[in-house]
Amino acid sequence: MSYFYRVYGLNVKSEILIPELTILEEDKRDKIDVNICYKMMDADIRLMMLQGKKANYENKKMWFHIDNLATYCITNGNKIDIQLCENPDHQLVKVYILGSVLGMVLLQKNIVAIHGGGVVINDKGYVFTGDKGAGKSTLTTALRQCGYGFIADDVCSIKQGEINKIYPGFGYQKLCDDTMIKLGYTPNDYEPFRSDFNIKYIVPALDDFVNYEVPFEGIFELTVSDVESVEIKEITGIEKIQSLIKNIFRIEMLHYSGGINSLYFKKCADIAKSIKYYKLTRPKDVFSVNEQIEVIENIIYKDEIDKLEKLG
Repeated sequence: MSYFYRVYGLNVKSEILIPELTILEEDKRDKIDVNICYKMMDADIRLMMLQGKKANYENKKMWFHIDNLATYCITNGNKIDIQLCENPDHQLVKVYILGSVLGMVLLQKNIVAIHGGGVVINDKGYVFTGDKGAGKSTLTTALRQCGYGFIADDVCSIKQGEINKIYPGFGYQKLCDDTMIKLGYTPNDYEPFRSDFNIKYIVPALDDFVNYEVPFEGIFELTVSDVESVEIKEITGIEKIQSLIKNIFRIEMLHYSGGINSLYFKKCADIAKSIKYYKLTRPKDVFSVNEQIEVIENIIYKDEIDKLEKLG
């Protein structure tokens, strides 16, 4: 049996049921961008695995193996083959598809995708990125609880054009224990899975999910430092391009497979020119989400006023 979905701007045909994804309309199922199939790995991959390799990344063929779960192979940006291990955690199988696997598809298709959560404020899309532990999920969840729209959890795929836009991801978030508790959730009420040595939970956000493209307005890169209060600084020029590229989802795969090509770099540069980019620094060991939201709302409001003034 096949299932049809729409995610990150892609039409997907899948042998795996993924209820978190938006169902693709029937009249659009004749144009499929990506096929997801159960399949035994090719002989070359099996040989490398016998030699002790757990992954190999080439430009048009990327594969990796997760012990006791599955082996994933992503080819030409349009094919995902999955060989399951015995008795895998099927929830975690899907988590890898929704994250790393589709991230590699986007790289192979030369689609720029930023590692971060997407929130819609005043009908415009903002991406919240940063290193692990910076507080991306905490902040995007808190913004959603404030009534703002939610468009993507961990991968913001960008549609480039006269006006760049963020494609919708899916209406669920992956949250860790401490985020759940700080923001008023009861972890036992949600389905857990183990990711990166941590327990996380799948939290529905369907009521707040924005299932359509929105203009891509800006990026907030979150950092943590020995500051007394939340600070914000606009990033411009070449540093803005460098910062954007640093936060591309699974950008390390391009380094493994020959580096960033000129077309992909130009796409990143064009996106950087069209958006605002801010570095937001929060104090260590302090729950400062409300202060962060106030700073973000003020800077967005100021940008809107500046635009109106420029228009006369």
